[in-house]
Amino acid sequence: MEYQNISNSSLFACTSVEELVSSTVLGLCCALGVPGNIAVLVMLTQHLKEGSFTPKLMLSLAISDLLSLIFLPVWIYALLRGWVFGQGLCKLFSYVVYWSLYSSVLSVTLLSVQRYLQVLYPQRWAKLGQKGQKGLIFGIWTSSGALGSYALYFRNVKLKKDRLLECHQDYRNNQEQVAVLLVETLVLFVVPLFSLLFFYLRLHQRISQSASFNSHRLTKLAVRIIVAFVVFSTPCMINNFVLMAFSWESDVSNNVTGALFFINSCVNPFLYAFSARKLRRRRKQHSATTSE
Repeated sequence: MEYQNISNSSLFACTSVEELVSSTVLGLCCALGVPGNIAVLVMLTQHLKEGSFTPKLMLSLAISDLLSLIFLPVWIYALLRGWVFGQGLCKLFSYVVYWSLYSSVLSVTLLSVQRYLQVLYPQRWAKLGQKGQKGLIFGIWTSSGALGSYALYFRNVKLKKDRLLECHQDYRNNQEQVAVLLVETLVLFVVPLFSLLFFYLRLHQRISQSASFNSHRLTKLAVRIIVAFVVFSTPCMINNFVLMAFSWESDVSNNVTGALFFINSCVNPFLYAFSARKLRRRRKQHSATTSE
């Protein structure tokens, strides 16, 4: 109750420029990303019966993106007016966000591995079978749930200097902070980045030798998704490196880089739409050419 009274008394506190910018970016991500990912889910469910693993993996990615975006209105309100939803929801919502972020990153990483194997070593990939593919999807979500579980322990409601409440990562000492940031940086960025670069470069060398037009199209879509991940996650991970190296923390850098990280979940549906539009255009051109 004391928290509630403090937060309400500061309801109309002045909002900084970076908070307005971050909340605006998050609002746009929610407004564009939620319906976009829902549309992608509807579109991908129509291709699940084809037996291809790529639509299933992209479906997992779309679900992850949707989960990370759907609670953004709560975080936007908390950013501008403080956290008023209690300790339990602080931990629960934080856990869902971390779970979805880890799942998204692992899905993108596996997407690059899958395209690499399916294009360069199709027979080896075919041996995996339907059960193996389902096992990979299940492994992504279970491991992501385990990796994000630290949010249930470290996330707590704290009082900020401006007397607003904050759902914040609450470390007891610097060692705990470095350990968590190290895990996030390695799992969410370093390992996926080097894996993506390796498989992308190898795939790029053989992309013109794809077995079919459909495989070539899906490979280019996978590359676009991977590049978007690298572009929008890099600032957040640089911020983590700074925190680990200098034990220096800024709400400005945390809010801005965090908002950029969410843009990636918003961009993916437009990559799907762009790829689908180009495919329809090429099919029309192909049909027109063959008819002549």
